[in-house]
Amino acid sequence: MSSLRSVVVVSNPAAAGGRDQARRLAGVVDRLRRTGCEVRMITTQGPGDATAQAAGLPSEIGTVLAAGGDGTVREVVDGLLSVPGPRPRLGVLAFGTGNDFAAQLGMGSDEDIAAAVAGGGSRELDVLEVRLQLEGIEVLRHALLFAAVGFSSELLRATTPRVKRWFGAKLSYPVGFFRALVRHHPVRLRVRTGRGEVDESLVVALAANAPYAGGGMMHIAPRASLTDGWAHVSLIRGLGRLQIAGQFLRLVRGTHIRHPQVEHFTDRMMNVDADPPQAVALDGDLVGETPMRVRLLPGVLRVVAR
Repeated sequence: MSSLRSVVVVSNPAAAGGRDQARRLAGVVDRLRRTGCEVRMITTQGPGDATAQAAGLPSEIGTVLAAGGDGTVREVVDGLLSVPGPRPRLGVLAFGTGNDFAAQLGMGSDEDIAAAVAGGGSRELDVLEVRLQLEGIEVLRHALLFAAVGFSSELLRATTPRVKRWFGAKLSYPVGFFRALVRHHPVRLRVRTGRGEVDESLVVALAANAPYAGGGMMHIAPRASLTDGWAHVSLIRGLGRLQIAGQFLRLVRGTHIRHPQVEHFTDRMMNVDADPPQAVALDGDLVGETPMRVRLLPGVLRVVAR
């Protein structure tokens, strides 16, 4: 039997380019303890450690707080969903660069989050289950915001830690977009959804679980919701660089879904194959290669709520 006042904080010291946030984290922990919560701290040691730590938590833990960016949250969710049976609630402390998932939870300040953890409220969110290749082996991962193949991966490569430090959350992804555009070439993708199959040159094939990403700048699926039970699929067909630049402006406004070269619809699955294999982007991280198999899991993640 879990206790909602038993809290584990999984902290990523490399979040936000390694900016020191120890004082802020100590303040949150102090607030939680003043409300009667028992708090245990875990500091991750590198990529994948948040997953291993979350998967190994004892059953009596009531809440896991991920202190980091969207990548840290995604890793914690991988760990939580790898364990059958009742799972802890997930809470998020926005310690990263973009913090898109934290923003869409709408929990407010650190003080509000600490109060919500102590209050015991929760709600259920959808998650994207993603199977992909990592060093020639099929692995299972999860995404909260999106899963994509194509230009999204090039954008992430171009949005380096140095770009994030120099330009911050709001500007780093637009800068990365135009850096990636210089080297971009559309790739032939085979995409299968419940609507049928597409086999052609695409800029990107994307399944979204949330309305925006990229530090709130890119409205990837303006009608999406973390609780609507659907993946919002976008297939952007091959375009020249000038047209892609125009699509970026539409992406910022969320109007790209009405462009004639964009097919946008809801589904519960999307499979993507490519030859040669292409990089897969999940929630702002490059995590493996195609083939990619995406499935929408409705209401499987319990999160802290007021």
